[in-house]
Amino acid sequence: MKMKGTKKAMTGGLAAVLLVSMVSACSNEGQPAKGGEADGKKSVTLYMLVAESLFNGKVDEFVKKYESQNPGVTIKAEVMPDGNIFDSLRTKISTGDVPDLYQINIGHVTTKLADESGYLYDLSPLSSTRNYTESIRQASMYNGKYAAFTLGVGVLGLNYNKKMLADIGYAAPPKTWEEFMDAGKKLKAKGKDLIVYASKWETSIANVFHWTFGNYALKHEEFKKAYLSGSVDWSKPENKALLGEGFERFKELNQYVRQGSFTNEYAIAQQAFANGEAAMLLGGTWEAGAIRKLNPNLEWGFANLPYAPDRENGVIFVPEDGLALNAKSKNVEEAAKFANWLFSKETYGEILKVKGNFPAMPGVGELDPAYADVPKWLETGRIISFANTGPVPGPAWIALGQAAQEYTYGGDANKAAERFVKEYDKAKSK
Repeated sequence: MKMKGTKKAMTGGLAAVLLVSMVSACSNEGQPAKGGEADGKKSVTLYMLVAESLFNGKVDEFVKKYESQNPGVTIKAEVMPDGNIFDSLRTKISTGDVPDLYQINIGHVTTKLADESGYLYDLSPLSSTRNYTESIRQASMYNGKYAAFTLGVGVLGLNYNKKMLADIGYAAPPKTWEEFMDAGKKLKAKGKDLIVYASKWETSIANVFHWTFGNYALKHEEFKKAYLSGSVDWSKPENKALLGEGFERFKELNQYVRQGSFTNEYAIAQQAFANGEAAMLLGGTWEAGAIRKLNPNLEWGFANLPYAPDRENGVIFVPEDGLALNAKSKNVEEAAKFANWLFSKETYGEILKVKGNFPAMPGVGELDPAYADVPKWLETGRIISFANTGPVPGPAWIALGQAAQEYTYGGDANKAAERFVKEYDKAKSK
């Protein structure tokens, strides 16, 4: 997958600019238009497709508020489990059944599919786009279009339970891979799990490979260029060795992973963490609201996964998922009006209170205390893109996670690597 127009925006320079800025419906295409006349005003029904975590399960609250202020407008939101959102969108794109508003990630393959099919609306004329930092505006561009209103800044890492780590002698989260594995052993001896994640959530499927590929890219410019452009030659001995390293790290980690993580929905993984069943949750800077709702009394923080010593370790970054508009919708003007209201500074501030994520608009919202250290990460220059939202095509990323799981349970490393490379090269050749 070659994500033209997004790669430059997903670099360390982008994140540095970001930090400076921050600190200061089913498609109507081919269908009769939904609506009629009520009290002399046109009535319109808009359809929206989002995952349950995008608005932390509270999308109906914002829908009802908008409907109360705009008589004649009805918004029907289809809310899906996080693990199903992109598969559903792929199907809707292929069948021409795209809603008026829908969730995308700017670097995900579904954005490319939506654009190629003519469903990606250019949001740039809308006033709310100017509420975002310049770096986020750049990162929200796809093929010359302002593609989506992002919900926030996404940094991947580990939510960690402070008490569970303190009980095994870690006053602060592990700083090296060796300490990370040591914490796993000590927790296992107490009948607890080190980490829980959700393999139905695409970002988590191959977890440690975000850092395997990202850290190597930060040290090797040639690999970084190939990685970010989706053109890595995996037949090179050094790249084969890199894959082998990732498989070994994945296998090591999964000695201490909570049972069910390979098939969890994200909400199930969050609940396990909130219940104290695992000391860490692989997630990102978009879920403070969900965790605090599940367990208001939990003392937790957010740490980078210690794949390498801190000064060598990458920071895995991407603008969070956001809302796009269907350019073919017969109600696109009304959809644009709703989206512009939803991402006005006032309404976005209300969304942040519900969601607890890392703000993408300067002067709006407050940074949750759990993310207090993250701004410092964005000053390091060690920023690298989420692996499966640009550098690695979605189908190849899924194949990588499946291959890593097979290897964990006694499979052959070479065959596992071949499975991933086959999918990667298939996408590269398109």
